[in-house]
Amino acid sequence: MAKRNYTRKQLRQPDEFISISMKVWDAVGRNIPRVIVSAIVAILIIAGVWTWSYFADARAAKSTAAMSRAFDIYNQTVFPMETKLPPSEDGIPRFKTNRAKLEASEKEFTKAMERSDGSLKAHSQLMRAGVRYELGQHTEALADYKAYLAHGGPEQLMFNAQEGMGYCHEAQKQWDLALQAFRKLPREGEQRWLATYHEARVLAAKGQKKEAVGLLTQVIEKATTRTLKERAGEQLALIDQGK
Repeated sequence: MAKRNYTRKQLRQPDEFISISMKVWDAVGRNIPRVIVSAIVAILIIAGVWTWSYFADARAAKSTAAMSRAFDIYNQTVFPMETKLPPSEDGIPRFKTNRAKLEASEKEFTKAMERSDGSLKAHSQLMRAGVRYELGQHTEALADYKAYLAHGGPEQLMFNAQEGMGYCHEAQKQWDLALQAFRKLPREGEQRWLATYHEARVLAAKGQKKEAVGLLTQVIEKATTRTLKERAGEQLALIDQGK
C-alpha cells in the first residue's frame, strides 16, 4: 500500500474519509453485503481518526505496517486458472483460491491486533470480523463485532459493526437475534430505510411476508437512494414469487 502523508487539517476531518468509503461501497455493488467490504471501509476511515503524532511512535509504526500487510493480502487478486502462481515482487503471497487468501488475511489481521492497542487494535479487529464472515466463521465474527461495538469508534464503523452482527445472526438462521441487531441500527436519514430494509428481509425469511411487504413498500416510497429502492423492489419480487 502506498504511503501518504496527511496534514493535521486532514487528520481532523474523518468525514472526508467516511465520504470516500461510501463511494467505495457504492462501487462494490448492491448485491454484496456491506459487511464483506467493511475492511475496505475501515482502512479508509482509519486515516481520518488517527492523530498526526501517533505515527511518530515506534510501536504504532509497526502496528500500522502489520495492518497494511494484512489489508494488502486481503486485496490480492486470486489466480484460480494458473498452474503456477505469478511471483511475488512485493513480499505479498499470491493465491489460487479466495478461501486461501481469506485464511491468510485472517491470520495477518490477528497479528496486527497482537501488535496494537487502543483504536488501532479495534479497527484491526473490525476488519478481521469482515474476513471471518466471508469465511463462514459467523460465531467468531460475531465476537469481533461485539468487541468493536464495546470499544466504540466513528459513527459509520459502529453502524457497520452493528449491521455485521445482524448478518452473522442471519447466516445462522437466528432470525430473532438478527432482527434485534438490525433494529438497533440508527433510524436517522437514509440509514433508517436501510435498517427497515434489513428488518423486512429477516421478517420475510421468518415467513412474516405481509409485514415484510409493508416495510419494503415504505422503503421504495420513502428512501432517496436509488440502489436501496432497487434492492427493496427485488425483495418484493422474490416474495411475490414465493421465494
